[in-house]
Amino acid sequence: MRADARVRRWSAAAGVVATALVLTACSGQAPTDIAVTPTATGFGGQAPVDGTRNGIETVDGTTALQDVLAAMRSEPVVATGTVTELVPDPAAAKGSGDTVPGRTVRIDYRGTTEDSALRLSVGDVSLDARRRADDVWVSGNAAFAAQSGLAKVTSGRVCVPATSATVRDLAPFTEPDDLLRSMLGTGSDVTLHPGAVTGTGDDARVQIVVANGSSPIGSLVVSAVGEPVPYSFRASDTTGTVELSFADWGKSQDLGDPDHVVTDC
Repeated sequence: MRADARVRRWSAAAGVVATALVLTACSGQAPTDIAVTPTATGFGGQAPVDGTRNGIETVDGTTALQDVLAAMRSEPVVATGTVTELVPDPAAAKGSGDTVPGRTVRIDYRGTTEDSALRLSVGDVSLDARRRADDVWVSGNAAFAAQSGLAKVTSGRVCVPATSATVRDLAPFTEPDDLLRSMLGTGSDVTLHPGAVTGTGDDARVQIVVANGSSPIGSLVVSAVGEPVPYSFRASDTTGTVELSFADWGKSQDLGDPDHVVTDC
């Protein structure tokens, strides 16, 4: 079995590099089925028998992910969770493969692409970003001030353009769909397998198994009714762990005006 877990690099907190996990686990000769056998037919677009569901359980994994990401862009949401990288255990024997938790990213996102509030911590860096259209008011601790070059952020909010390097460096955390996409990657090493519907009515859900070859490494739970928005993503492999929760889809978030502004737009 060959370990070929990949690590996607992205920068956060204006230059603090964290590790966004593209989850792949161990791979080898791919068997015919993953351990948790999905029920997806791969027919794509097949209508549910009773006509009340969105049919996400009937499509192939690639289509399912595209549909989920598209659904996420249209609604306000509360997205919270952690991404923890795993690093070699310095106390373990060389080549043992033993790991220990390393840096943890903590995220709390509320709102929409055009009107959002983001709290983010990466290691010793923490920040708060309040976006309205093309303007973003950021504040943070001394570590964020040092990384961003915005000395005043420790005293209050500093307004910067949404197209600025400071905001770009927060990607993929500024938009939940970009965050989920970065976690899953775009290659063929990670595959998604929609499963059976559980629950009834508006609470009906589909568990999409996330796998690498024969190894299930996590699950993405999405709504089987209406838009196929996600409710949770849990995964773990040799590079780290991801735990994300999505709630209050479609509910307007009262985020208020940017407070403690020291440098306005």
